[in-house]
Amino acid sequence: MPRRMTDILGNPRFRLDDRFRLEPVTRSREVATGLSARVHDPAWALTRQWQFGEFAGQDAGSPVLVELSGHSTLVSAWRPAPRAGEEDAAVPDWHPYDPRSGPLDELVEAEDPAAPDELRRVEGGAQFLRLLDEHGAGDRTGEVLAAYGFTETITGTTDLVTLLAARVPDASRIATEPGPAGLEAVRDEWLKWWQGLFPPDLPDAFDPHRFEHRVDLSIGDKVFHAEEYLGDGLDWYTVDLDPDAAPAPTPPEAHPFHREAIPATVRYGGVPADRFWEMEDAQIDLGATDVATLDTGRLLLIAFAEVYGNDWFQLPLEVPAGSLTVLDRLVVADSFGEKHEIPRAGTEDAGWNLFTVSGADDGLLVMPSERGAVGEPLETVALVRDELANLAWAVERDYTDGHGVRVDRRADWLRHAPAGPPPTDLGAYAVQTIVPDFWLPLVPHAVRAAEIRFALVPLFQPGLDSAPRGRLLRPDAWVHEEEIPRDAAVVSRRNVVSRWFDGSWHAWVRREKNPGGGEGSSGLAFDIVRPSEPWP
Repeated sequence: MPRRMTDILGNPRFRLDDRFRLEPVTRSREVATGLSARVHDPAWALTRQWQFGEFAGQDAGSPVLVELSGHSTLVSAWRPAPRAGEEDAAVPDWHPYDPRSGPLDELVEAEDPAAPDELRRVEGGAQFLRLLDEHGAGDRTGEVLAAYGFTETITGTTDLVTLLAARVPDASRIATEPGPAGLEAVRDEWLKWWQGLFPPDLPDAFDPHRFEHRVDLSIGDKVFHAEEYLGDGLDWYTVDLDPDAAPAPTPPEAHPFHREAIPATVRYGGVPADRFWEMEDAQIDLGATDVATLDTGRLLLIAFAEVYGNDWFQLPLEVPAGSLTVLDRLVVADSFGEKHEIPRAGTEDAGWNLFTVSGADDGLLVMPSERGAVGEPLETVALVRDELANLAWAVERDYTDGHGVRVDRRADWLRHAPAGPPPTDLGAYAVQTIVPDFWLPLVPHAVRAAEIRFALVPLFQPGLDSAPRGRLLRPDAWVHEEEIPRDAAVVSRRNVVSRWFDGSWHAWVRREKNPGGGEGSSGLAFDIVRPSEPWP
């Protein structure tokens, strides 16, 4: 038992093995002495600094003020570019574009709205009746239906279209035919709304033979060309400078600017602490990096982060959306009062010309783009190769019919797939195996000496209609050979809704191309004999 300490009355105070802490008692209330971090031998500290090269500094100050000037040129026009192999065709006209009107994706990606489906026609007719009631002319609904009613009978499963087709006018007829007298104001207001959804003069930049978009942008005296835009969101790397193209005749809208700003140190994870008493965390420990003998890249990264990390500064610069911004002059004032004019990074070495469009010498291109919220696919087509059948196939997995109902073609095939030939005593014989009707064959044929195209050819199967039902494929479609890779490709249509910086809403249908999942097999074979009993 440990011995207890007692006071003068014999009461125990504490045990000898109890733990307690010792706290220093300061002799004064000031803290400057402790924070000065004095050393016992200043000469020794100076010697160690000299040994580590801390006195071999540069006669350079820190940047305290940056003065920059330049100009931003807005995107003034756009147009669909001529398709590959059609360079001799007429060059499309330029279409004016104002970045304040909405995202450019809506114009480039939107499909041809020339023929709205039955759902859109019913929705447009319902909107006309709504405006008719707002104008106090709801009692003339009968006249409107007599003038603009659906001429064909819409049949099918009971859905929104079949229920409303007999009760609302046809939007396609409202847009093209004059209506009853006295309703001109209602029709003009409705036409403004309808043309906002389906612009009558909107060109289509989609190439159905490559399932890609080709577009030109006019910015000042330059033309930027997108050769293979896949529909996944416009950005600066989507386009290249086309030095031979003539820009739009519209005058360029340039916005010069002059700014003065205080630069800030670039901060990143793992940067060394710049204060004496600051404790560095271990979330990013560059010293613990596993580096091999010849791992030059990691060594350079560590050297940059640890040695030169405090040599980089940044300053904000707000530029307008849909513009090409070029810095004309950049002057830095340091802490010694000297001013230095900084040249462009890619002047002597093009490899340092970051975020610059290919072919252009300078400039930051900020696209007027908004990817928005993307919905579920309205239609999906897979382009796959079938080595066993020596064919390529366009597999129409699903599509959206005219009533806005999504149809799974594989599920529909399984419900109506025909049975094979009945087996006999010798087995079952078939001239040709049955291929699902949503597998559409693409047959290769040579156009020129070094050009092969895959054409959509109907596959003859008695009692089956192997034809495309969506909007991505047409009965006379053909595809370039290089657009059907070994890994396949998937083309889809999706609804997109986005909001622009002015608060306006924009909706369109995007056509997008993505990599596939490899080769496929349709099971197509000819002159097949299957035994009725399994072979031993």
